[in-house]
Amino acid sequence: MKNNKLTFGYDKEVDVLYISLGKPKKGMQYLELNNNQILRVDPKTKEIVGITLIDFSKHFSGDHYFNKIPVNASFIPDEKIAHLVEKQMQSA
Repeated sequence: MKNNKLTFGYDKEVDVLYISLGKPKKGMQYLELNNNQILRVDPKTKEIVGITLIDFSKHFSGDHYFNKIPVNASFIPDEKIAHLVEKQMQSA
């Protein structure tokens, strides 16, 4: 079963945010989108398994708070959160 839970890691010293689907893995291929965004791709499945955002605070703070990254996503809550959302929506 795939682990599609997002994990985040931030290295303050070098101002880099790492976003991964599941636990980060070794042996991935890297695709540099520009000087600040690097996709991590599983070489076997060709699926994007993460993105690295370099100079994160420079590009995602202040006036740039809602900058976009070139990846589409769907938020699917796990069972615990789905139950809370359903309960909240029923009481609204």
